[in-house]
Amino acid sequence: MLKSEIVTNAAASAETNRLVLNSLGLEHEGPIQYMVLKSQFSGQEMYCALVGGEIVGDDINLTPVGTGAYEALCSLPGDDIQMYALSDDDEIMAQQIPGILEQQKTGSRLCFISSNLVERQRQVMSAFALTKARSLAA
Repeated sequence: MLKSEIVTNAAASAETNRLVLNSLGLEHEGPIQYMVLKSQFSGQEMYCALVGGEIVGDDINLTPVGTGAYEALCSLPGDDIQMYALSDDDEIMAQQIPGILEQQKTGSRLCFISSNLVERQRQVMSAFALTKARSLAA
């Protein structure tokens, strides 16, 4: 069974946080919460970041917020980070995420990239079994 929760102790650098806030035209004091999750699947525990951006060939292009989420994932302990592009098809994505997670071991760090995360928040949260989230990350 898949279960996920938002990680509150993952952080990006102060420089990246300023870049994110500037890109969004916002002012904010204090920490910024990114979409970094601790997921449990089949007795294994791993960290996952949901980042905005796209993979084109061998190039990974992240949005400013995606960069912040990636850095926040980097701040957590674990194995080398593996990158995965999420399908744009909601039904495929709903199977893709558990399929990837079931192949992982405790300590895995995974970065899921999508160009339309904001529009698909509900579907992504459902795919990660994150139905009780009280607030959404940047």
